[in-house]
Amino acid sequence: MPVNDLLNDLLPDPNKPGGHDYTFFLWPRQWTNYNLSGPFNWEIHPFEQNEADEIPIEPGIYSFIIQPGIADHPHCSYLMYLGMTKRPLRERFKEYFREKRDVERGRPKILKLLHVYQDYLHFCCSAIAETEHIKDIEDELLKAFIPPCNDEYPAEISRAIKAFS
Repeated sequence: MPVNDLLNDLLPDPNKPGGHDYTFFLWPRQWTNYNLSGPFNWEIHPFEQNEADEIPIEPGIYSFIIQPGIADHPHCSYLMYLGMTKRPLRERFKEYFREKRDVERGRPKILKLLHVYQDYLHFCCSAIAETEHIKDIEDELLKAFIPPCNDEYPAEISRAIKAFS
């Protein structure tokens, strides 16, 4: 199948709302149970290739958010995906541009995010110096945020999602 046909199969019709339907879990108990201490120094960058040199070279936690920019509302964002990397955040940032081009091997949810919302997509990241517990940090954030484009969650969240889906 040609790459353009494959991409068209993955992407929704931008004029129809059904292709833009995501399930968000707003679960106050998970917010209350969030127990990580220590500051995160979040940076937010437009997801554009010319931003690569601005991304930290340390490992860390990152997320993709969609910001529609309507009426200059300062807090209108949708956290769509959360991940971690033990390699430089900058390297991980660049890998997403390769994934965006590699439609045949890219993850469908991520390809949709990168293509459909490209004008509104931002890469948020926070460097984490000690990487030995970075997976635990990611798991705690996944339990609190439950982003709709992640496929893997800690077991307790996966069970709850399956029970109510």
